[in-house]
Amino acid sequence: MTDRSRILVVDDIEENLVALEALLRRDDADIITARSGNEALELILQYEFALAFVDVQMPEMNGFELAEYMRGAERSKYIPIIFLTAGTGEANRVFRGYESGAVDFLFKPVDPNILRHKTDTFIGLDQQRKKLAEQYQQLQESEALLRDAVQAREDVLAVVSHDIRNFLQAIKSGVQMLNKPPEKLGADARAAIHGRLSSTVDLMSRVIADLLDMASIRTGRIEVKLRPEIAAHLVNEAVAVHEPLAQQKGIRLVAECDALAAVVLCDRERILQVFSNLLGNAIKFCRHGDQIRVSVQRIEDRMQASVIDTGPGISSEDLPLVFDAYFSGAKNRRNGTGLGLYITKRIVEAHEGRIWIESELGKGTAVHFTLPLSTAQESISADATN
Repeated sequence: MTDRSRILVVDDIEENLVALEALLRRDDADIITARSGNEALELILQYEFALAFVDVQMPEMNGFELAEYMRGAERSKYIPIIFLTAGTGEANRVFRGYESGAVDFLFKPVDPNILRHKTDTFIGLDQQRKKLAEQYQQLQESEALLRDAVQAREDVLAVVSHDIRNFLQAIKSGVQMLNKPPEKLGADARAAIHGRLSSTVDLMSRVIADLLDMASIRTGRIEVKLRPEIAAHLVNEAVAVHEPLAQQKGIRLVAECDALAAVVLCDRERILQVFSNLLGNAIKFCRHGDQIRVSVQRIEDRMQASVIDTGPGISSEDLPLVFDAYFSGAKNRRNGTGLGLYITKRIVEAHEGRIWIESELGKGTAVHFTLPLSTAQESISADATN
């Protein structure tokens, strides 16, 4: 919305100020009055003016002197000045007025129609200038956003193309090994290769799913289909899926459920995706001998889930950025699209929940998120025990 314009009226006689203010009053401008040249200069330091009506004959500093001061200052040199005078219209007076920087010279008593017409012209020009300034600012912001978007696209395409090449190379190598004669490749080795191929395909699917989720977020909100789910079952399933990878790295993965029968209202697949992203990150950064604990507890009308690890932690510099798109942790290290936590946050928010991270470098990381409790808790709890 364009700011209102301001009109400066300078006259040493109070009655003239009142009369001019009444004539100039309008919906799109504020009228500010000054009773001397010095007072007018002080006001110019405080406000921007679209137009100034200045009386010529004032004590201490007359209108011509005020105009010269205004033209000499960067802040006020372009303010249109219209002189008002009760004197005669002799040529040298008018010439000095224009020489001082006036755009017009009116003699009292001033015709109200002429006064309003000239005011309309300069207020209109000021409003156009303000609109152009706003449009220019918006254009600069749009260009900055576009540059960021292009850079982000290039970054993620570089990461994805790198990852997919690695995935394809792994698949190609696995297929080449499987083509070896049976006597050169035992059953255990074949099973291990099949497992690696399956894992590689899953990782490729995860990258593609992240990009599709990102597209959904850009065009609107992530869609969730809410239904009652037992929180403990979600935790146990998420832990079971990630247990083999944790064991392979020598990481202890445990689940703790303080409210075994608690029921949350959620989209099961999406919340498992949240757990998968959080556990995947924790396992990726934790070291041999670290522990990851997944817990759920009821807090008032919400269920709070937490993934807490004893890993290396996150630096204070990185911590405010972890939920940004394409952020991927330590500098110069891009392992994946960097979209996991960004998408995780949007999924939690789509459930009317919130997510936050507590971390200290060298002491581990805790990620917490909340979900709404379901009103269908009792019936589901009864079904689960039957």
